[in-house]
Amino acid sequence: MPEPRHAPGPEAGAAVVSDPRALRALAHAGRAKILERLTVYGPATATECAEAVGLSPSACSYHLRLLQRYGFVAEAHDEERTDGRERLWKAVVTAWRSEASADTDPQTMQSIDMALARVLLAGSDERVLAWVDQSAHDGPEWHDAYLISNGTLAASAEELKTLQDRIQELMRPYRLNDRRPQDLPTGTRLVHAAVRLTPLPDPEPRSSGE
Repeated sequence: MPEPRHAPGPEAGAAVVSDPRALRALAHAGRAKILERLTVYGPATATECAEAVGLSPSACSYHLRLLQRYGFVAEAHDEERTDGRERLWKAVVTAWRSEASADTDPQTMQSIDMALARVLLAGSDERVLAWVDQSAHDGPEWHDAYLISNGTLAASAEELKTLQDRIQELMRPYRLNDRRPQDLPTGTRLVHAAVRLTPLPDPEPRSSGE
């Protein structure tokens, strides 16, 4: 596995994505994994992406071209790494958020957001379970440090947004793209961070007149 890349700077590569076609392109498990591979570890060929995400090189080539069409990846130029036989790809968008444009149908946007959420949650579950399965090989310091927690909060939408902002602020100093390799403490590892704050379904939906 290659070394993780570092691109210091606040929210490096952040982008607002409002094109429904681009968001649909991201709502695919294989393409999401490819983009993550390029974001975390830097440029790679379709063959190298295939090794990381469990797809064939030809499938990865197709997905990379689709991601390129919507501006998420681009060809990388590195004479030491390419011999002209296979393209080298890099992530252009390393952080993003969806935002509906004025001419986007709200129901269409909601449907796409739901599909994206399912892809992201499935990827997160996969990474967490992979660690659980091999966690016996890690030392006690990592067992003391990890967190898998479920709980129920009571909060208004405004309070939940405030909590979200505070969590994001706490995590910001540790984001990979904002840390220089020379500043990392000894023993640093990549850590999957997934925060889920979702309202529970209302067991008794209120009528519109209440």
